[in-house]
Amino acid sequence: MDWDFRRPGTTICVCYQVTNSQALEAWLSADEPSVALLGRLFHCGNHCALCVPYFETLLAQWRQGQWPTENPCPDASG
Repeated sequence: MDWDFRRPGTTICVCYQVTNSQALEAWLSADEPSVALLGRLFHCGNHCALCVPYFETLLAQWRQGQWPTENPCPDASG
């Protein structure tokens, strides 16, 4: 299986068809980026919740400036 949840545009929340790119856009425009924000905006995690660990990983990597390489977190040191 070659599914890479870090590849831009990849659907992470299959219940509500939310991509990692949508999550990134939400985090970029948020005062307090979080996975809970995705739940409020897109209902992610409100059904099966299998997407939550993937979004948590992406958010942590984004905060560290590791994901995605073309749109790093504005607050990431580096």
